[in-house]
Amino acid sequence: TPLTLTATGLCLLSGAGLAWLFALKNPSVLPPLSRGWWFVAASFSLLTLLQVLPIPLLARWFGPYPDALFAHPELSPTRWSPNPGMALRGWAVFMALFAIAWIAGHLRPGFRGVLWLAISLMAIFQALYGLSSHAGGATHILGIWERNNPAAVHGSFSNRNLFAGYLALTWPLVVAVWWLRDVPLLRSLPKELKIAGSVISGAIIGAALMGSTSRLGATAGLVGMLTALLLWTRYRGHLKGAALWPAWAAAFAAFLFATWYGLAPLTDRLAATRTVDAVRLDVWAVMLRDIDLVHWIFGVGLGGFEAAFKTVQPADITGWWDYAHNDLLQWLLEAGLVGAVVLGVVLSGLWRHAAIRTERMPLYAGLVALVLVGIGDFSWHIPGTQVVLAIYLGVLMQPALKRYESVAREENSPRRRRKRRRRSHN
Repeated sequence: TPLTLTATGLCLLSGAGLAWLFALKNPSVLPPLSRGWWFVAASFSLLTLLQVLPIPLLARWFGPYPDALFAHPELSPTRWSPNPGMALRGWAVFMALFAIAWIAGHLRPGFRGVLWLAISLMAIFQALYGLSSHAGGATHILGIWERNNPAAVHGSFSNRNLFAGYLALTWPLVVAVWWLRDVPLLRSLPKELKIAGSVISGAIIGAALMGSTSRLGATAGLVGMLTALLLWTRYRGHLKGAALWPAWAAAFAAFLFATWYGLAPLTDRLAATRTVDAVRLDVWAVMLRDIDLVHWIFGVGLGGFEAAFKTVQPADITGWWDYAHNDLLQWLLEAGLVGAVVLGVVLSGLWRHAAIRTERMPLYAGLVALVLVGIGDFSWHIPGTQVVLAIYLGVLMQPALKRYESVAREENSPRRRRKRRRRSHN
C-alpha cells in the first residue's frame, strides 16, 4: 500500500543516512566516492530536479500529456514529471540505496560476514513464516494486513510473486553462508553441523519458493540455484572441504520438501496458457509501439509510468497498471537515456570487477535470478528486495581483494590498532 511503501522508504532513508554519517566520521573506513559513482549521483539528481521543477516549457516538450490538456485553462501541466511526489520519493530511495551499495562494498570482511548472516536469517524467517501461516490458514499477515493470496505461501510480502522474487535472490546465499569463513557463529561449527544447516535451510527456502506458486519466481529461483551449483562445481577449488555436495543435497532436499508440501498449485498455474499474467506481453507491446520516442529518450520521471501508459492504454487492456511488470522497460521509460547510461555504468562495473570467490558466487547466482524476475515483474521496486540487491551490487562492483589483502586491511583497522596500543601500554 502507499502507506507501507512510504513508511519503509522513510526507514530506508533514515538507516542509510545514519550509516553514511557514521562512516564519514572515519575516512580510513570509507574512501571518497570515485568519479563513476559521482557521475551516477549527479546525473540522476539533475534529471530528477528538472523533472519536478515547475517549468512549463519542459512540461510541454517532454511531459507525457495529451495535447488537449494544455488547452485547458485550469489543468495545463507545468512540470515535466506527471507525478513529482513519486519522482522525489524515488530519487530519495535511489540515493539511499546508492549509499548502502557504496558502504557495503567497502565493509571489512568481518562486518560483511555479519551482513550475510543477517540477510540469510531474514530469508529463513520469511520462508518459515510463510509456510507456517499458510499451513495454519492465517487470513492476515502478522495479524495486520489481509493476505492477498491465501492459497499460496507469501510470507510478510503482499503477494506471492514479490515473495518469490526475494527468495530467488537470497536462496544461493542461504545455502552458501554456512561455508563463508568470515561469517560469525557459523564459521566455528563442526563440518557435520554445517552440512545439516546448509541442507535444511536450503530446503526450507526451496519449499517456500515452490509453495508460492509463482511461475516466474519459481523458475528464476531454480535458474539462480542452478547457476550457483554450476559455479560451485566448475570452481570447486575455491570451496572448502565438503562445501560442494551439501549444496546439491540442499537443492535435492528442496524438491523433496516441496513435493511433500504440494506442487499441484504451481503445476496448474504453469499449465495455464492464457491468464491475467499473459496480458503483460500486450502491455509491453503497447509501450514499445505507442509511447513517443521522446519519452524513451528523456524519460517521464520515476513513478511516471502509470500516467504515461494511461495515455496509450487501449480498451482491450483493462485494469489499472501502476507497474509495467517489467523493471527494465519501466526503468528505461522513466529514466530515459540517463537511466540507460546508469545501467551501463553498473554493468561495466560488474564486468570490470568480476572475480570468482567463495563469497561472490552466491551473489552472482542471486543476481541472475532477480534479473530474470525483473523481466516479468516489479520486485526491483520493493524495498526489502532493493536493500539486499544494493548490498549485492555494492560488493560485486568493487575489486575482489585477495585474502592476504583482506587480512591486512582487517589488521590495520582502527579497532585493531587501538587493541595493539592497549596491549603495548599494559
